[in-house]
Amino acid sequence: MTYLELVNVIQETLIASPFIERVENDDVPSVDLDKTTIYPMAAFYLENTILQGRTIQYNVNLLIADILDVDKKKGQDNRDFIWNQSIQVLNNLFEKFRRGELSQTPIEIEAATLTPFKDRLDKGLAGMETSLTITLKNDMTLC
Repeated sequence: MTYLELVNVIQETLIASPFIERVENDDVPSVDLDKTTIYPMAAFYLENTILQGRTIQYNVNLLIADILDVDKKKGQDNRDFIWNQSIQVLNNLFEKFRRGELSQTPIEIEAATLTPFKDRLDKGLAGMETSLTITLKNDMTLC
């Protein structure tokens, strides 16, 4: 699996989620913080790649975010609902990689730590972020 194939697999899997309306393959600073586009959204980007001879390791950062709605009368927000949906989306992607459903070539994926956020990007988004370490067979042949 090449890097472009990996990007397509991640993007297609996130788009197929019933909890995601928009997917961006870009770094977080380019995410629409003015909330003029569709949410909930997923953003991912390649942090780095490690070439290890027979394998290639990709470290991919993922962010799931939605608009935080606050009921001023009750003093409550939908943070826990957003966190629940975000965990489901990331768990689905993780498990599909772990079970080998996303590639015909072997994939190793390390355990992922999900970190919740609220009001970190701005005063109106909440969600989860993680970094996935995906190791693939290096198909490059030397002549």
